[in-house]
Amino acid sequence: LAPTIKGMEQEKEAIALQLFGGVEKHHEDGIRVRGDINVLLIGDPGVAKSQLLRYITDVAPRGIYTSGKGATAAGLTAAAVKDDFAGGRWVLEAGMLVLADGGMAIIDELDKMSAEDRSAMHEVLEQQTVSIAKAGITATLNARCPVLAAANPKWGRFDSTKSIAEQIDLPPTLLSRFDVIFSIMDRPEEKRDRFLASRILRAHRDWEARPSAVGPSSTGAPLPPDRLKKYIAYARKTIRPVLTDGALTALEDYYVNVRKQGEEPNAPVPITARQLEALVRLSEAAARARLSPSVEPTDAQRAIQIMENFLRRVSS
Repeated sequence: LAPTIKGMEQEKEAIALQLFGGVEKHHEDGIRVRGDINVLLIGDPGVAKSQLLRYITDVAPRGIYTSGKGATAAGLTAAAVKDDFAGGRWVLEAGMLVLADGGMAIIDELDKMSAEDRSAMHEVLEQQTVSIAKAGITATLNARCPVLAAANPKWGRFDSTKSIAEQIDLPPTLLSRFDVIFSIMDRPEEKRDRFLASRILRAHRDWEARPSAVGPSSTGAPLPPDRLKKYIAYARKTIRPVLTDGALTALEDYYVNVRKQGEEPNAPVPITARQLEALVRLSEAAARARLSPSVEPTDAQRAIQIMENFLRRVSS
């Protein structure tokens, strides 16, 4: 995934699973459980967050991109406008999240949005609907799409003297609706810096050395973007994996063991049922990526590794 963007392998793995997604479920009592996975990247400037989001926009089936700098609540959900062709009556104009129904919504610079505009995303992230009551119109619109968002830390860059949690300038009510949150820090490290520099410079040289240095070059990806898009669309449409007993046991044991850490007096609650559902979605996505009809223990372990990595980073 995005081979020209060096590093961020764990983030790419989580986003790859997000592209495939879990299985949507409708229970007998009418409750719907989303299968889409929401991912948030919070990182220092210059770590290629925006470039990665642009790449995912091209790879995702019906990917829609917007920047939080110019986005409003009405632009994300829906706006009531007068339509001259409808006799001057008020009609609803779909926003970005509604237009992304059945596709993928990608939002950059999430931290640049106002608090009021961000609050419009709460219902979409969990219920995947948009409830509208404007200009005498009451409606509920579908917004069944995973959300991939990126933001900067509270003071522009992460401060190593402070905890990660206090540097995330987003409300807990919004953060809790993301299944996976990655903090990406740009820290000088000679071995890693030399590796990234050599890969970036080599990519520039390889492009310039082509017989005709015009247009896109071959990136060395296992699948070209257009074929990857078809593969993802096929998997999402035809594969509905079922959890095996081994996968259920692995997820249950992990959830209970992590929860035990919060049994001490005054100890914070490590994870909630929302994270357990996120583990299920990630496991189903891992099985879908293999075109497997069943979720095996290896898929559950892959989801657990992503969750542990995310929790370890946020708690540091």
